[in-house]
Amino acid sequence: MIEIKRVAGRKMLREFIMLPWSARIYENDPLWIPPIISEQKKLFTPGTGYFFDIGEAEFFLAYREGVPAGRITAQVNHLYEKKYDNETGFFGFFEAVNDEEVARALFDAASDWLRVKGKKVMNGPQSFSVYDSVGFEAEGLEVMPVAGLFHFAPYYKDLAEACGFTKCIDWYCYLVRKIEDYRPYLKDVKDNIMKNLDVEFKLLEERDMARRVKQIQEIFNVAWEGNWGHLPLTDAQIEMFYQELKMIAIPELSIFAEHNGTTIGFIISIPDVNPALRILNGRLYPWRLLRFMAEAKKTRKIRTLIMGVLPEYRGRKIDDIFYLMTIENGIALGYTESDCSLVVETNTKMIGALKPLFADHYKTYRIYERPVL
Repeated sequence: MIEIKRVAGRKMLREFIMLPWSARIYENDPLWIPPIISEQKKLFTPGTGYFFDIGEAEFFLAYREGVPAGRITAQVNHLYEKKYDNETGFFGFFEAVNDEEVARALFDAASDWLRVKGKKVMNGPQSFSVYDSVGFEAEGLEVMPVAGLFHFAPYYKDLAEACGFTKCIDWYCYLVRKIEDYRPYLKDVKDNIMKNLDVEFKLLEERDMARRVKQIQEIFNVAWEGNWGHLPLTDAQIEMFYQELKMIAIPELSIFAEHNGTTIGFIISIPDVNPALRILNGRLYPWRLLRFMAEAKKTRKIRTLIMGVLPEYRGRKIDDIFYLMTIENGIALGYTESDCSLVVETNTKMIGALKPLFADHYKTYRIYERPVL
């Protein structure tokens, strides 16, 4: 027997957060990166979670014979409604045992809630927005995702499809391997592209981080206009990004382009600490943090987390220079691989910019949709 309950109170919220552990979904999966429990609690709590400033969400737990077996959120995003349509709602944070009856009950509960909200289409997973965790892994499930991305049980996409979901859109992960091989290309960029470009490229300075983060928000919100599902980053989202960046930013991998003293673009890359995050198992215990920091130093991979160039400066190879400077600086720091994720399948310009680097499309996250029943 499957029973669905709405999450109410701290006890049930903790049950919701701990579901991947309690249901033992990833017990024998070495690729799972446990989320930080304290951060999840903040994200899911009105007053500390950014999403509740721009939307509404309901949380559901599924019980099989009285034992927690799955979870899901249903949400509406008011920014999305203003920009796109009033007919689309979303689900997210789906986790469940490999049981179609459990999955169907969860999806139907989310659908019922969205129907009451007047929605006709359910899209997801988006947890909570298109710039958070999106999609189930459709390809590359055998490869651990990079920092900021998540690995899911391989049967999730099958459960979604069995419950009537079809593909909405794909997001790609690209990997530039053996980045030391690009020294000749770096020289060509310096000798030809950068030589006559009236743009300065500056590294992030710690004392200037607050101002730079505000520039990132302003440029990103304009530069990514027209990208599939794009919504502007809110002040609460950028504050969350700022707090994270303070802990992980590397100046040589945080590059800003300026023209006549005005910042016109940026690229931010970070070390891939996902393998080390497994050590924490969701908890920030001091002894685990020490082991995490020691293991994180061993990573040889970086991920380009976010970038943007103002529209009026496109076509001047600034994005190419960003990529190549990141590679050059990464080589100097001892990194050997560079990840570019996520890139939506409709962003042909960015995909084209990655071709000269022979970037390997190694993983795909798929967003699904189905009618609200």
